[in-house]
Amino acid sequence: MRPAQPVLGVALIVGSVFLMSFGDAVIKYNSASFTAWQIFALRSTITVPVLAGSMVLLGPGEPLLPKRLRWVALRSVLMVLMWIAYYAALPLISLSAAAVAFYTAPLFIALLARSLTGERVGPARWLGIVLGFIGVLVVLRPGGDSFSPAVLLPVLAAFLYALSAIVTRAKCADERPLVLALGLNLGLLAAGLLASAGLMLASPAEGLVVAHPFLLGPWASMGAREWALIAFLALLMVIFATGVAMAYQIAPAALIGTFDYTYVVFAVVWGYVLFAERPDGLAVVGLLLIGAAGVLVASRPAPRTQPAPAG
Repeated sequence: MRPAQPVLGVALIVGSVFLMSFGDAVIKYNSASFTAWQIFALRSTITVPVLAGSMVLLGPGEPLLPKRLRWVALRSVLMVLMWIAYYAALPLISLSAAAVAFYTAPLFIALLARSLTGERVGPARWLGIVLGFIGVLVVLRPGGDSFSPAVLLPVLAAFLYALSAIVTRAKCADERPLVLALGLNLGLLAAGLLASAGLMLASPAEGLVVAHPFLLGPWASMGAREWALIAFLALLMVIFATGVAMAYQIAPAALIGTFDYTYVVFAVVWGYVLFAERPDGLAVVGLLLIGAAGVLVASRPAPRTQPAPAG
């Protein structure tokens, strides 16, 4: 396992989730024009050769295949399922609600890190994680009139993301970040093509297509604007996938998971700018709690970790 570099890890995850939040806002903004599977397939058609070429140029002579193929494959499957669950929620709920629900992930990461890898979280970080989770509950208000069952989709995405983060730290720490990014995008490409082919063969009922066009609709026609948008999303994906993989390799998963919370702040900003989503007073309190949790965790030294299991 690589030596821990918490400062660099935090910088990488904050920059990565900033780009991810903007990319997700762009996808939500265009969700009536594309299907999720079209985005997966076409975006990865661009990112896969870019990543493969970067691997050859930056590491001449190094193998393109991962050292631990089965663990990289498992991580890729978990990440693909995470994207599917999260994207499925975007047309149904506000971007800020989806972001807050997704950021139950750090709590899952801390719990899984302790039980699966022996990584010690420490009292201060537990307090910060719990404080952040309370902030999530304040924003979402389960049981309230504004609560939507669709918010459970990003919670499912959060659990899958947490599992992928633990696999990255415990089993893929010695892999090149570009290898992990390539594995993810190959998985997204396969998911996009297989789902599109399945929908063509299954021909879902028109009522279902009208109700869920982002998941069940046909591919949109592609012009210059559409290809430019896909290319832009591909660039964001290359940077995001590489940055996240590196962050979880070089710093404790619980620390990086907590700074993942900054996605919520960015999502609220994009929600306000692009969709006129204005958080009310309670939502602001919840966001402040989430921010305080990040500050609390950042103010403490990183806990020492036990060696990750071999294999």
